[in-house]
Amino acid sequence: MKVILAGYNTDRQFGSDTPETISAAYARISRDPRPVWELRREAAGELASARRSNERIVFGFGHSSVAEHAVFNLDIAGISRYAAEALQSFRLASFMEKSQRYIRIDRGWVVPGELDRTRAAAFDAACLALFDIYSELADMLLQNGLPRESAREDARYALPLCTECQVGLTANARELEHMIRRLSAWPVAEIRDLAAALLEAVGPVAPSLFRYLSPVRMDSFAVGSAMTPRRLPGRPVTMTSWDTDAKIGTFLLAMRDGMTHGEAASAWRGMPPGGREALFSSALDGLGVHDALPRVWEMAHYAFDLSISSTAFAQLKRHRMATILPGSPFVGSGTVVPPSFPASARRLLEKGAALSEDCARSLPEGLRPYILLNAHRRAVSMSVNARELVHISRLREDSHAQWDIRGIASKMLALAKRRAPLTLSASGGKSSLER
Repeated sequence: MKVILAGYNTDRQFGSDTPETISAAYARISRDPRPVWELRREAAGELASARRSNERIVFGFGHSSVAEHAVFNLDIAGISRYAAEALQSFRLASFMEKSQRYIRIDRGWVVPGELDRTRAAAFDAACLALFDIYSELADMLLQNGLPRESAREDARYALPLCTECQVGLTANARELEHMIRRLSAWPVAEIRDLAAALLEAVGPVAPSLFRYLSPVRMDSFAVGSAMTPRRLPGRPVTMTSWDTDAKIGTFLLAMRDGMTHGEAASAWRGMPPGGREALFSSALDGLGVHDALPRVWEMAHYAFDLSISSTAFAQLKRHRMATILPGSPFVGSGTVVPPSFPASARRLLEKGAALSEDCARSLPEGLRPYILLNAHRRAVSMSVNARELVHISRLREDSHAQWDIRGIASKMLALAKRRAPLTLSASGGKSSLER
C-alpha cells in the first residue's frame, strides 16, 4: 500500500505553505470586519496563531465547517478492491479508480495481513488460479469476436475483490478526519492500515485540523452494517416505496401560484390530466440532455432492494447523492454471468466461483469477501430522490453504459415510471435523448 500527498490548497498570494492559514482566515470572516484578503495576509504571516485559531474554532467551538476550506489530493495505490469500496463509501469526497473495464488487469492482489503462513499460501494459490481464469476468459472472448473493451469488461467478472487497484482522492480536512476515524473502526487490517496511511500523509501538513480520530460507537455500527451478509431479495430489482406525480405536482403548483402546500394539494387533485401534463412540461421546458432537473424534483423519493453483482455495485456506489446500504457478498450468494459468455466461458466462471468459495470457507467471515468474485451477488438497499434517479438514468441507461448496470437502472426506472410517469418523463440514457 502506498499513500502519497499529491497536493493541497495554499495561499498563493501571500505565500503560505499549508491550507491551515486559509481555513483560519475564512473562519474570521463572520466576526472580523476587515477585508478577507487582509485576514489571509495576517494568517499567512502568523502560522502558529492560525493553528491556535483553527483548534479553538473547529474543535473548541465545534464549527467544523471551517476545516472544509483545507483540501487535499492523495494518490492511493496497492489497495484491494475491497478496501477501495470502504474508502469510496464516503459521500463528500471525489474519487477516480483504476478501471477493470478499460484496462487489462495484471496479476496483483492483496493478501489479508491477518492470515498465517499456511492460509496466506492457500490464498495466493487461489488468486493465481483466478487470474489465470480471468486471462483465459479475456482471450476466449476476443477470439469469439468481442471488441477488446467488451472482452475486458466481461472477463473481469472472474476477478476477486482482493485485486489491487489505485485511486485518486480529493477531500477536505473535515471529511478526511471523518474517513480516517471510520476506516480505523474496521476489523480488517488493510482498511485500518489505510486510515493510518491517510493520517500520516495529511497530518503533518495541517495538524490543527485533525483531532477526533478515535472511532466511536456509531463508526462501529456503520462498519458492522457494511460487513453484514444479507439475504438476497427474490428479484434483481424490487421497488419498496415511492411517490406519485402528486408529490412534485403539488410543489410545482405551490411555487407557480404562491399557494400553501395544502391549497396546492387540493388544486392538484382537481386538475385534469391535460393540465397536469402542461404543468410538468412548463417546468421542464428547455431542459438539455446534460442539465440537472430543478431542485424541486428532490422532494420525491423512491426506494429499492437490489440483488446485484459486485461489478454493478462498483458503478452504483458512485452515485453518492443517493442513500446506498450495501450488504457484503457471501459464499452461496450466486453469480451474475455475462450474456456474452458461451457455454465454455460459463463453465470457466463457474469453476472460478467454486474455487473462490472453497478458499473463502477457510477464512474468517470478515475476510471472505476478499476472495469472492466480481460476479458474486450482494443485497443492496437504496433510497434516491427523483432528481438523482433521472441522473442515474441519463448515465446508466445510455448506450455506452456497461450492460449489467444498464439493466439494473432500466428496471429501476421502469418500476418508478409506472408510479410517476410525469415526474420521470425526462429519464432515459443520454444517447437516446440526443437523437
